[in-house]
Amino acid sequence: MVNIGLIQLRQYDRLSAASRDELILEHFKRLFHKASHNYGSKIDLVCLPELWYTKIVRDFEREFKVILNVAREYDFTVIPGAFKEKISDDTYVSCPVVTPNGSVLRRQFKIHLFGIQRRRFKPGSKMELFDIGKLKFSVAICYDLVFPEIARSAARQGADLLFFPSKIPKKGISPWHLYLQVRSLENRIPVVASNVCGGLFGGRSMIVDLKYDKSTDIAIPKIKTAASVKEQIIIVDIDLKRSRQIRQRRFAD
Repeated sequence: MVNIGLIQLRQYDRLSAASRDELILEHFKRLFHKASHNYGSKIDLVCLPELWYTKIVRDFEREFKVILNVAREYDFTVIPGAFKEKISDDTYVSCPVVTPNGSVLRRQFKIHLFGIQRRRFKPGSKMELFDIGKLKFSVAICYDLVFPEIARSAARQGADLLFFPSKIPKKGISPWHLYLQVRSLENRIPVVASNVCGGLFGGRSMIVDLKYDKSTDIAIPKIKTAASVKEQIIIVDIDLKRSRQIRQRRFAD
């Protein structure tokens, strides 16, 4: 069993560094205390949306030191969202995964760039598998969700969970929710998707698990929770042992 935290945020592009750090710290403090109060245990992993911070990031470890610090203080892994990140001479839509010791494990680059992103950023070329001991997971960024090969390759590599940091407009929420449930069902894997909220963006972040009938070998996507259209914190527990068993059975076919 793992405890997953999800933070739904508005977009921020005019905050000073100090204000942004205070915002992040406050959300993580609320997440930590809510987990302790409601579950009596800590969070294992936290996910934020894609491009909630809109400026180009040139030195993640320095500019988002507060995230490295809270990961270390609260002892959890953080998927801080995806950012426009300048690395050497290229700019990617990049998701740096932060470990509980406050370091960056590796980065997942967005593979399928959307719209104008194709002219501005360099695409990634592979799905990473992140192993944090208790579980293995992969991160697919927003538009990557549309392509079934992405989720399947992650599941085939041994991912226990799929995370989808996203930036979905209001009109796209319904198909986004369908994609999330289908990716969960076809791969027999729980999915966690955090979205930007406010303005053009629809929020409604979602966590999907599976309901399974062993006698008929039928699995049904089960929405564990869906967020509102406002900034919000969600915590759920997910039974990885069960999903591993039904995934093994399905993939044997």
